Amino acid sequence: MFALDSMIDTIQSAKKQFVTTFVTDKEVQKPLIGFVDAQTDFVKQIVKTNEVLATQTKDAFTKALKV
Repeated sequence: MFALDSMIDTIQSAKKQFVTTFVTDKEVQKPLIGFVDAQTDFVKQIVKTNEVLATQTKDAFTKALKV
């Protein structure tokens, strides 16, 4: 989980830096940064949900094989 969070944060920080560097109008920057933040939250939730699903699936198969 930590590696994925780190990778997501790195990519999203690069997007924010791009916006800060190339979009000079503060009124345009603000919603773009907000959009990148929303993307970050969304992707992290997807990763977390997939990890929970994978763990539950693994546990179910493990339990089924023991029976």
